[in-house]
Amino acid sequence: MIRSQGRYFTDKQIERIVLLLRETEMTLPEIATRMNCSRSAIAAINQKFQVRDYEGKRSQWTLWANHLENQRNPQTV
Repeated sequence: MIRSQGRYFTDKQIERIVLLLRETEMTLPEIATRMNCSRSAIAAINQKFQVRDYEGKRSQWTLWANHLENQRNPQTV
């Protein structure tokens, strides 16, 4: 379980957050608002489960699965 603002997330809540990170274009603050928690809690879950790779940017990301796939099979032009 991951703790947020003095409470723990249930496994179901964590699964939902990971799904939102993986399957939507919602930003971390939007997910935090939807899940009624802090942006830093969403960022911690993202980091723990390595869903999105922000590469030092705030508004752009790639999914870790896509990032790893691109490293394994770089496309030549």
